[in-house]
Amino acid sequence: MSSASRRQRCISITPLALALGTALAMTGTVAAQTAETPKEDGKATELARIEVTGSNIKRTDVETASPVQIISRQDIENMGARTLLQVLDNLPAARPAQQDFKSLFTGSDGASQANLRGMGAQGTLVLLNGRRLSYYGAPAGFQTQFVNIDAIPAAAIERMEVLTDGASAVYGTDAIAGVINVITKKSYQGLEVNLTTDSSSRITSYGEHQASITGGFGNLDEDRYNVYASLNLYRRDPIPLSDWYDKKPGQYYVNNPNYINNFRLGTGSAPGTFNPGSYFAFDPVTGRRVQEAAPGCQNVVVEAAGPRCIWQTWMNNEIDAGAKSERITAYVNAHFLIGETTEAFAEATYTDIDLRANGGTPRAFGTTTGNPTSWFARNTGTNVNQFFYPYLGPNNVYNHASPELRALMGGVVGLQYLMQDVGKNHFGQRNTDKSYRGLAGLRGSFGDWNWETAFATAGTHSVTYQTVNVNLDGFARAFGPFTVDPGTGRVIISDNPAYRFGEISEANAKLLREAYPTFDIQSWTRLHTLDGKVEGPLFNLPAGEVRAAFGFNVSRETFYTPGNTDAANGKITQQGGSWFDGRRTTSALFAEVVAPLTEKLELDAALRVDKYPNFDANVAPKIGLKYQALPTVMLRGTYSEGFRAPSLAEAGTGGVFAQLGGFEDDVRCDETNAIANLLLQSNRPGDVDLGNSLLNVDCSRTVARMTQPNQNLQPEKAKIATLGVVLEPFDWLSVSADYWFIYRRNQIAAPDYSKETDIVSMTRNPITDSDRAAEAAVAAMCADPTSGVTCPGTLPTYSVGNVASVVGQYKNQGRTLIDGFDVDARGHFPLGQWGELNVGVAATIARRNEAYLDDETRWYYGNTIGYYGNPRLRATLNADWTYGEVTTSFFVNYVGKTKWAWDRVDAQDNSPETCTAGSLPVDPDNCNGVPAWWTANLGLSWRPDDHWHAGFTIKNLFNRMPFYDPNSFLGDSSDYASIFGRSYSFTVGYKF
Repeated sequence: MSSASRRQRCISITPLALALGTALAMTGTVAAQTAETPKEDGKATELARIEVTGSNIKRTDVETASPVQIISRQDIENMGARTLLQVLDNLPAARPAQQDFKSLFTGSDGASQANLRGMGAQGTLVLLNGRRLSYYGAPAGFQTQFVNIDAIPAAAIERMEVLTDGASAVYGTDAIAGVINVITKKSYQGLEVNLTTDSSSRITSYGEHQASITGGFGNLDEDRYNVYASLNLYRRDPIPLSDWYDKKPGQYYVNNPNYINNFRLGTGSAPGTFNPGSYFAFDPVTGRRVQEAAPGCQNVVVEAAGPRCIWQTWMNNEIDAGAKSERITAYVNAHFLIGETTEAFAEATYTDIDLRANGGTPRAFGTTTGNPTSWFARNTGTNVNQFFYPYLGPNNVYNHASPELRALMGGVVGLQYLMQDVGKNHFGQRNTDKSYRGLAGLRGSFGDWNWETAFATAGTHSVTYQTVNVNLDGFARAFGPFTVDPGTGRVIISDNPAYRFGEISEANAKLLREAYPTFDIQSWTRLHTLDGKVEGPLFNLPAGEVRAAFGFNVSRETFYTPGNTDAANGKITQQGGSWFDGRRTTSALFAEVVAPLTEKLELDAALRVDKYPNFDANVAPKIGLKYQALPTVMLRGTYSEGFRAPSLAEAGTGGVFAQLGGFEDDVRCDETNAIANLLLQSNRPGDVDLGNSLLNVDCSRTVARMTQPNQNLQPEKAKIATLGVVLEPFDWLSVSADYWFIYRRNQIAAPDYSKETDIVSMTRNPITDSDRAAEAAVAAMCADPTSGVTCPGTLPTYSVGNVASVVGQYKNQGRTLIDGFDVDARGHFPLGQWGELNVGVAATIARRNEAYLDDETRWYYGNTIGYYGNPRLRATLNADWTYGEVTTSFFVNYVGKTKWAWDRVDAQDNSPETCTAGSLPVDPDNCNGVPAWWTANLGLSWRPDDHWHAGFTIKNLFNRMPFYDPNSFLGDSSDYASIFGRSYSFTVGYKF
């Protein structure tokens, strides 16, 4: 498709857009006719006006047609939140999103996201003081570019404003579900130091620690300037496997009976103790696996295949439960008055994040008997790269297998051996993210009009360092050269390799560091913006003053990931050298008008035109009405149209050459489980162990994945509406209720590799030695009457091997419709000599969440509200009582119950009747679904004078423990139920 035809198809000028454009043009004409009309009192526009998120027009009333939630610094303290991510976890309108310490090996490793309404990070716009930040270097899932909220300067935050309404007409792309605007202190004088530390009663290694210092000088009114800076230091301690492996919910161990046993604690050789390993071979007639412990083994276990030498799992793995994170954030803010009406302002932000996680047990040399490791690489095209751990040949100097075992395959044997030479800390992952933003601008006034312009430059440099996978060249130096055994056709290592089995040495360690090197994936993003706007009165209507804002924005965006050279050439197993290289310049014009149509009815209309390369201009309109029906009753409503332009990762140059986890292959899943379920009926323990290890193993596989960008992608479009009421029946009570609606269409989606139509090409591995060994084990069991198993006449076998690779491409597909209600109630109660009490309740009540995948499935899965991951109700309750120098706060976070099934189709297999989730048994007490969940925090703060303050918070006051959740990666409900149990936080600060 030509660029001209793409532009033609992309034009979308709606009747509403035309009407708003005409209205704004007419408003501008009237303004020109009335601009010289003086105000009756001859004074300039009142100075008490402020700008609220979601509008470019300053106003005296913070209540706009759009719902805006303001979270103060005191609110954040009451939540017990230490990071911006933790704040969002306590907002009903926000949904669980990526957390930095749970993001390893996801593609966007080491960063956290914001996610309003469950529309994803790509539907939530994050701003700092009303302006954009640069995207994180690694897109989520190699697709979605997002702002890393961990990089925002926490120490300088004054408040957060959360707009739960579409705002593309004001801010442009991404603002479909809403806007999170983090606002820092405008000025500061003096010097303040704060220290905070958090600890857990259940996970002893857990700890979060912060230190901040903020200092400033100059009074803007008296000295005509103010400059302040803040420095924030944050550290989160790592959580090793040893601290949580036995603290999962009980049902997890019921469903995974070998989980702890497989650690071999107390039976295997201790970490750091030499272990000679095991040998194995396959019977050429039956395919049965036969194994034996190597000579000198002191830790033998007998399995169905024979005796094996075992070692303990080293419990230093930090990948799953919690990586160590260290953050340094510096922020500088300056304001200078120039003359009587002009102010110069500047901001500078720099964040350095270093996240590390130990990878756990040293790697084992384990001769491959099942599927090889498969991956795509950039420079090897559509050829699937594969890697097998090779065998030992009959003349290998380390082949000390028994004559009987050697005889099975002509002297060739497999080897299992723990390579401990590089110690316990070599393997793992590290992520660094260095981000910055510099901004300089001017603002002022001429007459009654205010103007502002600024230039900002922002960027990130994100690096993922992984020490996990094999470098083929380094592996060959340690164990090669490789040859093919003429008798068996199996690849074998050198008969006298450089790596010396049977010893732990520095020479071996050097070889392993080359065989398993640390490789890096570097990414750079840049964002340069120039913006300007004017805002002020146009003319007077009988009901009051009409105000308008007009402005422009020009942006230059780049995204570059060159990829690792070795990975690009297919030299690093499981890493394909994904790379991106994209850049674009965009521009926008916008206008907004606020008009009091009557004394009680106010109109707010906005229009923005964005121009992206290869697309015609996108027009985003918004119209809002606010009606003061009674002094205590206000009605409000909005309608807008939003859009999201394809990211440079989705529509640029490059692609994803890596792996796909969780690939479902129904054929292999059914065949493997048929074998496993038969083995599990055996009276012979070796059969049961094998059955447990096979059960469900082929229902979710990791395969080579190539996802290609698509330069023909069209922008996502959305229609957004709100309708609400604000009640203030008493001076001490304010209540708001808003209905919200979002309909997003033309969504940009990654290939759904569970659908054949999304797979451009697919390959399969051949049936493996392990497959044949499993078939042989079933045959041997069925031939043995002591097994007690009644076997079918035709034993289960394999018809195909596992899938090795899939290829797909990003596409526009589907629609999403969501709606619901937000309710917010705030009460302020003066208690006389007993101080004052503030109470607040906020809730989001979801009504619909429906997906239209394509014209074939349409709305097939139905409304998923009430199903897994989509609770109908999320709510918070907060109360704080200030009495003298002490403030006591209480905060409750509530998440409603759901079904275990993801949707009505999934409910056919996972329902109260089956008492399963993900086809796995759940706790018998929770057969009816995911239980409702709540936690409470209790805080106490003390301010004895103007200098000191101290605080103590008990988080999860009632020590509520996570329940078993088979749909969760870790098997517990830690997405919203803390694994830390009751925890404690202490804060102390001093202002000089």
